[in-house]
Amino acid sequence: MNSAFQWNGSIASIAKAKLKLPESALFLANEAKRLMDPYVPAKNLILAQNVRVYTEKSPLGGVQGIVHYRSPYAHYQYTGILYVSSLTGSSWSRGEYKVPTRKKLKQDKFRHPLATSEWDKAMLRARSKDLERSMKNYLKGKL
Repeated sequence: MNSAFQWNGSIASIAKAKLKLPESALFLANEAKRLMDPYVPAKNLILAQNVRVYTEKSPLGGVQGIVHYRSPYAHYQYTGILYVSSLTGSSWSRGEYKVPTRKKLKQDKFRHPLATSEWDKAMLRARSKDLERSMKNYLKGKL
């Protein structure tokens, strides 16, 4: 018995349609998180482990993958700038409004040598080809 398979559209249009699927967005977000892990500050690994990966509707249409670092201090680590209480000047304050200082945070390079602020951008500079290759393989059904 012979069978034939015929595409109903161009490869580019099929790939574009597949990219709008929640499964594709979720795959890309999970892959980005995996590639970001070495760049996330991780003195005790809590920040890198307290992550939620999910999809939501994109304002541009379709869906987008989200990598959300949920620790209360994630924003401060991401900016790489020390924030202190506007009342006491202490970085250890809780429940108070904090303001940025001009002091950069020091990352623990001994335990986590690639750790940096803005770890998503660092990962993209170093590993964008790997992320692209993974997505291409996913779209081709190789993963």
